[in-house]
Amino acid sequence: MKLLVDTSIWVDYLRGGDARLGDALDGYLDQESVLMCGPVIAEVLAGTAPEQREETWLALGNLPWAELDQLAWRRVGEAAYELRRRGISLPFTDVVISVAALNADADVWTRDADFARMREALPDLRLL
Repeated sequence: MKLLVDTSIWVDYLRGGDARLGDALDGYLDQESVLMCGPVIAEVLAGTAPEQREETWLALGNLPWAELDQLAWRRVGEAAYELRRRGISLPFTDVVISVAALNADADVWTRDADFARMREALPDLRLL
């Protein structure tokens, strides 16, 4: 299984929060199942103190990457449109993360309830 870990999980992990979450993420990291994508690393770095930023970048930036090609960006736009058409307002970054996961055939691990609502436009999105 491939797993795109959302910012909500990384923040708790990096702050040493929930020990069970930390152990689970360590296990996925050991299995080399964890993927990174641009919006997640950007959000994590935006909340990281300058003196810790390089270490965080090296640790997370070296994970396998869930890339977005031209067709994936089209899917982002179409999903965002469909959500708005249905009256659902979600952060654009969450749409990008969701499409990155789909593009990489990965599940999204998140604590953010917005991702469940994302299924209105992306019904094949898998959440852990």
